Amino acid sequence: MCTRSKLTSVTITSYPPFHPESTARPSSITVEEFKAAFPSESSYVEWKAGVSSDGIQRAVVAFSNADGGVLMVGIDDRGEAKGKPLDEGLEQRLWEIFNNVESPGGIEMHGVSVGGVEITIVSIARRLQGVAQTSDGTVLIRRGKQNLPLTGAALMELMSQRVQDSFDSSLSRWRLAEADPQLSALLRAAFDISPALEEQDWADALEERGMVVRRSGEAVLTKAGALFLVPEAADEFGKCYVEVFRFPEEGAEHDQRVVFGGTPAQQVDGVTAWVDSELGFDLVVVGRRRHELKRLPVRALREVIANAVAHRDYQLSGSAVEVRVTPNEVSVTSPGEFVAPVTSQNLRNAHAARNRRVIQTLRAFGLAEDAGRGIRVILSEMAQDLRSDPGFAEQPQGHVTVRLPIESPVSPEERAWARELEARAELLPEDRRVLIEAARGAELTNAVVRSLLNVDSATARQSLQRLRDAGLLEQDGERRGARYRIVPGLGRPAWVGLDQAGLRVTALNMAVHGPVTNAAVRRELGLSRVEAVTLLRGLVEDGLLELRGSKRGSHYVMARAV
Repeated sequence: MCTRSKLTSVTITSYPPFHPESTARPSSITVEEFKAAFPSESSYVEWKAGVSSDGIQRAVVAFSNADGGVLMVGIDDRGEAKGKPLDEGLEQRLWEIFNNVESPGGIEMHGVSVGGVEITIVSIARRLQGVAQTSDGTVLIRRGKQNLPLTGAALMELMSQRVQDSFDSSLSRWRLAEADPQLSALLRAAFDISPALEEQDWADALEERGMVVRRSGEAVLTKAGALFLVPEAADEFGKCYVEVFRFPEEGAEHDQRVVFGGTPAQQVDGVTAWVDSELGFDLVVVGRRRHELKRLPVRALREVIANAVAHRDYQLSGSAVEVRVTPNEVSVTSPGEFVAPVTSQNLRNAHAARNRRVIQTLRAFGLAEDAGRGIRVILSEMAQDLRSDPGFAEQPQGHVTVRLPIESPVSPEERAWARELEARAELLPEDRRVLIEAARGAELTNAVVRSLLNVDSATARQSLQRLRDAGLLEQDGERRGARYRIVPGLGRPAWVGLDQAGLRVTALNMAVHGPVTNAAVRRELGLSRVEAVTLLRGLVEDGLLELRGSKRGSHYVMARAV
């Protein structure tokens, strides 16, 4: 979203406001200003009262194949603002439509108020290479107010203007017969193809996957095929490897450089294992239970590396994928810009592949997530691990860098404590963060949680209510006056790593708030059944607790004399 401003005067030049080539991005505009800026539909403007998948696809394709344009959702055929605010539901619906378009130009969305009526504006950039198509393969182009289909000579002319040499689908100099036997066996296993399959059928299977092309009756490897089947292919294609640099501290020179070559699958697997091993883990003892907490979630780390290897621009042969490991973060830089329509602002929803056959093969190896899930998995894994948000940025030199912070807003001890509570209730990542804040002694309100999680009031309220309903928080007051505190006796990060004396004090503190059972002590202190029985019996023998009931009904209360 752009910053709020008023459009006091509009000067129409070659491009209207919100066109990718225009700098005008007002978030509020009067009806008069709107009519002056957008008097009618045109080569650059189309109005849509509703959200029709077919109509929106056709507009996106037509603008992408022309000179870009502005799609206004919530404006009827007469240019009247009927309303269609850019909320989460509409944004998701629009991205579902955009993602069905083949090779669109860059896409951005803006929420705009027209005379107090909220509408949604979609900015569509011209596709510089390749040709955009609807989901049924129709190619259109914007001419005046119309989206016209292209066929025959007109289509061929557009395609010739926008020839895109896809690296991984172009031919290599190797024949399938020259493929390395061991790499062939690995690829067969990844694609779940029988080793007994005849060579002709094996070639057919690879052709279906874009790894082989027939030329004069001979199976020739594409560059994607060569990357996975010919050991020396990466050397011939340039710096098709991953460089890893380790820095002992921020601002210092690197003290180790490791190069990972081989196939894309070997690179992803090798780099992930090396970085994971280098980072190590935090060892935390909860009661008497050990937790080995990795300093970064492996699934997120592997997905970032897989994306860098698969989506890099292999035609930038002078640049390798670069991984930098510092005490505070792991950064991964991939040669090449974001692939349209993906930008740093929309990458949570948009998805596109520069080297489709490479990423599909990495998925077959189990080294990359399904299409459209990669970024979400990275964000989800980092949130699940209570880490700071990752960063995604396009560098001035046209490379993309992803940063995974090792630092966390919570301590390793608190992360271990949150894991222990998983045995009591299934916690969402945001719920864990709220509970840790309560465990630190904070009195929670809706406003406190909104600030803590950077969410709206409804999301904050839902998190507090989930924790209350799970028996982890207690509520005092109602509605706007509601206050939440951690349930007494729940246990807090302070008891992490307690010695025997600390365990006794914590068990007694639990008994102060009511009867204590063996199961409650096991759950709170991370003890085995025998360890919990030994602890509680010792407190009874010392006259600090009394045993009441028998068998499953047995429990412990504070001794009367205490």
